[in-house]
Amino acid sequence: MNMSAGNEIFRSLQIHLDQFPIGLPATPSGIEIKVLKHLFTEEEAVIATKLTWEYDSLEKIFDRLDEKNISTEILESLLKSMSNKGTIKYKIEEGKRVYANIPLVVGIFEYQVNKLTKEFFEDFDKYLISAFGAELLGTKISQFRTIPVKKSISSEYSISNYDEIKQVIQNSEEPITVANCVCRQSQDLYDNQCKQTSLRETCFYFGTTGQLFLDQGWARKVSKEEALEILNQAETDGLVLQSGNTESPEFICSCCGCCCAILTKLQKLPRPSRVISSNFQAFVNSNICAGCGTCVDRCQVNAIKLTVNISKVVLKRCIGCGVCVSSCPEGAIQLKRKDIETVPPSSKQDLYSQIKAKKQELRKK
Repeated sequence: MNMSAGNEIFRSLQIHLDQFPIGLPATPSGIEIKVLKHLFTEEEAVIATKLTWEYDSLEKIFDRLDEKNISTEILESLLKSMSNKGTIKYKIEEGKRVYANIPLVVGIFEYQVNKLTKEFFEDFDKYLISAFGAELLGTKISQFRTIPVKKSISSEYSISNYDEIKQVIQNSEEPITVANCVCRQSQDLYDNQCKQTSLRETCFYFGTTGQLFLDQGWARKVSKEEALEILNQAETDGLVLQSGNTESPEFICSCCGCCCAILTKLQKLPRPSRVISSNFQAFVNSNICAGCGTCVDRCQVNAIKLTVNISKVVLKRCIGCGVCVSSCPEGAIQLKRKDIETVPPSSKQDLYSQIKAKKQELRKK
């Protein structure tokens, strides 16, 4: 395999990955190439261009290679190494591994748990705020949806299964696994302690993804009861529950506004509510509010202000997490259902199809 092409190899990989629903756009600075070089060797970058979003067998991937100067045994070893590095995904079909590309988020970044480096994160973060953030959030069809804190929902509402954390866990495909939060690990690299929680195992992965994390030693298997105990503590600590935006999500993250790669960026947007899927918003009863400011401190997206010693929710910023509701000492805040309920896509494939169609629509304008 001729590896003399240098940056052209990584540019080919960038172009290849940019074809997918969550792409990898180029930038004037070329920071995306630096990100890829942290993750792939030149040989691995060439192989990654022969994978797609769909799972493929070793034999199919081998057939796509332009040069056949490596054996299937070496190719299999390289694919396993890439899987171990968290740059591609795999699952077991009929006793054999099948492989596929993954997006940078949700995907490669999360798969760097327990092996994150400061050098990679610095370039990743630069890319996130330069071009990838717009790629991730630009269609306003989010990969994430907010699951309200269970104590924040009034009994007057009937809650859909995908909006109720206990039902999400009960309905999740096993194995259920829990991993360290890669975002808090990124801040630990700089000795920036999370201001919100001491928890580290707060990211859950289910089904095929859960099995991958388990096989790689990135997560441990937990029961549904233990998963709910951890999530209860996350809610108590004021973390925002973000799941995959599908009816049966493959992950749940417990996010804070000081570490989370997504929430820290949402804080800088004028309308976070437009790019995170949620069916609820918070409202303050001004007749009860004592103006203590607890909700202001607890809100992870700066959606609550104190005006003349009364809390007021800035609805365009509110993502409906309910963290403010569960911590209000006066019971002055409640979540209310939005006028139009958003039903999440049935599957990740359906979600990606919607994102891709929206991107095509926006390009025509």
